[in-house]
Amino acid sequence: MKAGTQRALITTARDTIRAEAWTHALTLDEFGAADLSASVGCGLETIQGIIKGWLVDRMVIETQRRCGPVRQMVKVNPAWKDEAAKAVGRTPAENMWHAARRLRTFSPTDLAAHANTETVAVSQADAAAYCRALLAAGYLRVSVKASPKSAREAIYRLARDTGPRPPREKRVRAVVDANTGETHLLGGHE
Repeated sequence: MKAGTQRALITTARDTIRAEAWTHALTLDEFGAADLSASVGCGLETIQGIIKGWLVDRMVIETQRRCGPVRQMVKVNPAWKDEAAKAVGRTPAENMWHAARRLRTFSPTDLAAHANTETVAVSQADAAAYCRALLAAGYLRVSVKASPKSAREAIYRLARDTGPRPPREKRVRAVVDANTGETHLLGGHE
């Protein structure tokens, strides 16, 4: 197996663990790394790294600092918990837009992981297509370019936050008259 393929598999596995840990964290009032490690079924160091990232992104709030034998405890930031509760009846585009607004920077895999809910499935391919559409429309900027050789995804940042309702791609239907060169929109005005 090539190194790039191996790295891509590791990244995908890490994102899956992160998404599973987040889903479980949303059900807990207060928790430590050991609590998530046991429920997700992965190593303590991996979960500690995930929680550290959540602290940086302000997704969780530290309730007790680690001091000697006393372990670090955190709870989900109420704003993120409210967002997850509201996400139940949303469309994939709404979930991705809200996740993009919350995250400072993100890859399509991050966006898919944060937009997924029990009732709305968002695949990595859906998130990548949504990122491409938003990038083309000027809503996103590329922070880190993708690298096909190392299987690294592009990292985006939100450039235009126009509000809570998601921008979405639309397909326009039209009839083109080859005789006159005229274009007539179907269902719309000229």
